[in-house]
Amino acid sequence: MLTDSNNLLSQQWLSLHNDHEQYERYALLIKLFAIVITLTSFVFSMPPLITTVLLVITWLLEGVWKTFQARTASAIITIEKKLIENEVIEEGKKPVTYYSMYSQWQANRRDLNTLFREYITSSLKPTVLFPYLLLLMLAIVL
Repeated sequence: MLTDSNNLLSQQWLSLHNDHEQYERYALLIKLFAIVITLTSFVFSMPPLITTVLLVITWLLEGVWKTFQARTASAIITIEKKLIENEVIEEGKKPVTYYSMYSQWQANRRDLNTLFREYITSSLKPTVLFPYLLLLMLAIVL
């Protein structure tokens, strides 16, 4: 019985993990959209203020999208905990945590202030900041 439950949980884990990765791909599309906004504003000589506002809105929308991704991770963590519990019951020993990637990540989280600082730090990482910084500079200069 537990084996069937574990198989279903494993399938759900895999499905949510794929969704989680898909959110990352969509975040890249949001960045591409920001590039299109900048190029369009350049071609049509839009005022820098309008372009800047649109880019900031796009940046914030990516933040919202990343929040959805984080909620998917929370669901995955719940599944991981259940898989670990089932493994302990089924095997009667310390679990081998095959599905614990997200749980381990969750265990390293800190309080709300630290989490907020981590969000700001993540927003300032080159992979997130670079396109927005460059596009904002182009919007202001051009």
